Amino acid sequence: MKACKYSDGHPGGDAPLQMIGDGMRGRQGVRALIATVFTGGLLVSALVVAPTAAGAAAATSTAPGVTSNSITVGTISTQTGTLASNFASLIYGERAYYDYINAQGGVNGRKIDYKYALDDGGNPTTFNQLANTLINQDHVFAVTGVATAFFSPSLFVESGIPTYGYNVTNNWVPQPNLFAAGGSVQYYPAEGPIVGYVAKATKSTKVAFVAYGIAASSAACQAGAYSLTGAGFDVVYTDFKINYPGTTVATDVQRMKQAGANMVVSCMDVQGNITMARAIQQYGLHMTQLWFSGNDKSTLQQNQSLMQGVYFSIAHVPFTAPTSVYPGLSLYLKEMTKYEPKYVDDEVAIQGWESAALFVQGVKMAGNNLTQANVIKEDNSLTAFTAGGLTTPTNWKDAGHTGHAPPYCSAYIKASGTNYVPALNKGQNVFVCFNSIDPKKAPVYPLPTGTPAPA
Repeated sequence: MKACKYSDGHPGGDAPLQMIGDGMRGRQGVRALIATVFTGGLLVSALVVAPTAAGAAAATSTAPGVTSNSITVGTISTQTGTLASNFASLIYGERAYYDYINAQGGVNGRKIDYKYALDDGGNPTTFNQLANTLINQDHVFAVTGVATAFFSPSLFVESGIPTYGYNVTNNWVPQPNLFAAGGSVQYYPAEGPIVGYVAKATKSTKVAFVAYGIAASSAACQAGAYSLTGAGFDVVYTDFKINYPGTTVATDVQRMKQAGANMVVSCMDVQGNITMARAIQQYGLHMTQLWFSGNDKSTLQQNQSLMQGVYFSIAHVPFTAPTSVYPGLSLYLKEMTKYEPKYVDDEVAIQGWESAALFVQGVKMAGNNLTQANVIKEDNSLTAFTAGGLTTPTNWKDAGHTGHAPPYCSAYIKASGTNYVPALNKGQNVFVCFNSIDPKKAPVYPLPTGTPAPA
């Protein structure tokens, strides 16, 4: 599931139960990163990072984890326990990308040794222990896939190690060595135009917002409701204090019906969303639904009758977009099918692919000067990184670490039959971009420079 986060981006997360989706991100779109508590320079939009042939000589390096023919990296994610379903698949997107790169000989004569994929079990103490192990005992060159509700940046920042991953904790900024997929900032005001566009496109005149009673869930929807109200939209119902896992949301649906709502925006996780959709169906409501999590294929397969017509906002080229006009998607699907077929359309796995791609890009650009500091420097020189044409551009030189800069872009998808199909878009352009946080403003065309688009 996902949270609302922007920067270049979309909205945001909290612990311990993270919902993961792809809307408000630190990039330009809205990624709903939702959580619930239990207890101008270089344009980089090339399709791939061209690796150096295996036989090419690699310069010597004294950097940790580096040999003449390999670079050792590691990850920490929640792979077991209550929260695992929200984070575990990130490692498979990473692994697939490294397998793809290594099959071509690696980067600058070195292959990526994806040696450590550590599991914090959804425990903050374990996470900190594993971070110390990776950095100070295993001496990895980089931590290329953090995916947990308990990310603590202190040791990563102090050591200056290149760090990549999935941001649901909103504490990746402004440190220059921390690179969350799509941008490290969760900029909630950018939700306004994303939600407002859906309301206008579907002719929804009375909007409701629902969220769990924790900041990771409620902050994004509160920002959206505030923005729409200020722009003159009729926000007729809000509840930002729903108890997890949303078993009481049917009461909210009753109240939405009484208020005349014909659109609901949900910052709950998939469990709450499905419960809400069931109540909407039971009460005979016909309303637009925009969820910021729950757009995994398995969820739709299990709840097809409840989810028809539900909209989602994501920050990458939709998996069902035409591969003939989106070569970055074609590559992703091909390599994921080859190396990790169970995770081809997984919304967290693609975060791992993006993270690995950014790390490899930095290594490629560092060339013979392969140090941790230089990889960080090179990644921070990228002004339009798109993970090979999968995402809208992230400007790591500026907005990737600081946020707030337009454009704010999103790709909308809608549940239709057994698939999520591109929706509310213009022709074969899957992204919709805005140059303002004002929900009354129309999208901008043509799309911003570097945004993946049909040739």
